[in-house]
Amino acid sequence: MHSKPIYYEEPYRQTLQAVVTSITEKGVVLDKTICYPEGGGQAGDRGTIAGKPLLDTTKDNEHTIYHHVEDPDFSVGDTVDISLDWDHRYHYMQMHTAQHVASGLLFRHFSIATVSVHQGERILTIETDQKEVPVSVCYALEDMVNQSVREAKPVTYEVHTQQSAQALDLRRSIKVNGDGVRLVVVTDIDTVACGGLHVANTKEIDFFHYEGQEMIRGHVRLIFTIGTIAREEIRKKERIVAQLSALFSSPMEDLVETATKAVTLASSEKSALKKCNERLAFLELEKRIIHAQKKESTPVVLWEVEDDLSLKDIGKAATAFENLALCAVQQNGEQVLWLIALVGEASTLFDFAKQRQNLLSTIAGKGGGKPPLYQGVGTGEGLILLKTFKDLLI
Repeated sequence: MHSKPIYYEEPYRQTLQAVVTSITEKGVVLDKTICYPEGGGQAGDRGTIAGKPLLDTTKDNEHTIYHHVEDPDFSVGDTVDISLDWDHRYHYMQMHTAQHVASGLLFRHFSIATVSVHQGERILTIETDQKEVPVSVCYALEDMVNQSVREAKPVTYEVHTQQSAQALDLRRSIKVNGDGVRLVVVTDIDTVACGGLHVANTKEIDFFHYEGQEMIRGHVRLIFTIGTIAREEIRKKERIVAQLSALFSSPMEDLVETATKAVTLASSEKSALKKCNERLAFLELEKRIIHAQKKESTPVVLWEVEDDLSLKDIGKAATAFENLALCAVQQNGEQVLWLIALVGEASTLFDFAKQRQNLLSTIAGKGGGKPPLYQGVGTGEGLILLKTFKDLLI
């Protein structure tokens, strides 16, 4: 038995009594409902049923509406009270209506079609059929939608036969078969087949704000916010700009230039610091090579590396020498970072591939590499790895 969809007759109704007709793994089925099931880019309703949380509302291909109730304690045949999470429902009614207005205006004034839409908790997205949409068009659209809000256009519904609906040459193809095609009409702006819920007047959209755009599947996807959320986003950006202006001691109009200079300077200083660190690693390694024990003519360096040096820089420094066998570890609590460098003749003195298991098993080590550098991570005492490397080599 299908639920009678009261939400079409009374989209603003927030409570209803209904009879439980079925309880399945898919959810609770009622004889009638005010809960809109997820579909057409619009989220399913939430709220309570018999005081129990209603987490979501969905429908299957046979149009059976399932109410996803957390731990229902009622039975088939019981009469239950439905109460909607009205803020959640009304948010999506506003957003869905705004999407119709925006898509209608995009098509009518800019010949831009809507490919798909998504209505989220905070943002509305419209995927267009265009590879480029100038920002000037987006701002013009924002102004047009907000003009429609001020003009308070009625939003109504019409039911057509398939033939009469097709004759209207709608901007979007009709996705349902047979007669009883439900059309949503935003006066003077848009008419399209839709099974979703909408506000009764464009003034209820309240406010429409363009947030930006991104590419998806080769198309531009436009991003918008609506009503209270739009104001929150605008004010958040204003606070960020004010904080950045204070941080950089710069007026808003000069902020981008000031920040760009700061980033350029920081990048230059980071590059200079990187070169200093690399040079320091080279000098520290060179000092250890001078005093290192040798295997034949190859210096053997065992190094427990200080925290202020990086194994990456040491590895780079190692490759600058003609002959070197290096085992370096850096202890970080229980974690051990390790580095093996076998440069020049050292590769003939120590076969890492053959000795890998004997060496790394001492610290449950993982990692690898390719000649002349090998590195990875393990656990335990790094000094044990240094001793094992020395024993295996010398």
